[in-house]
This record gives sequence, C-alpha cells and structure tokens, in this order.
Amino acid sequence: MRDKKYDNPDMVNTDKESLFDKHEDMKTVDPIPVEELNEEVKDEKDKRGTKHRSGSEKKNR
Repeated sequence: MRDKKYDNPDMVNTDKESLFDKHEDMKTVDPIPVEELNEEVKDEKDKRGTKHRSGSEKKNR
C-alpha cells in the first residue's frame, strides 16, 4: 500500500482509497449530505408546511 493518507468524505484520514481518490475528475467534488438533500426535497413538496418549521433547528441539533 502507498504511504499516502487519504481524505475520505467525512474528513477522517484513512488508508483505504475512496472513489474520490481513484478518479482524477472526482477530486474536486464535494459529497452531498443525503439527509439534508432528502429534507430539502420534502420541503419543496410541502411548501406551506415548511413555513411553520425551521430548517436551521434541525441542522443545529
């Protein structure tokens, strides 16, 4: 194995090569937090209901 430490999407050094390390064009891509993406999709579907809820409250827990 190489001496290089890899940065995985969770910003933890690891000895395992991630998909972001394997492909040159993926080295500048930020991973999308799936939970936040799912919440945003739900919010878009329920626009009236989201006015009564704060997204920042969920994110700052």
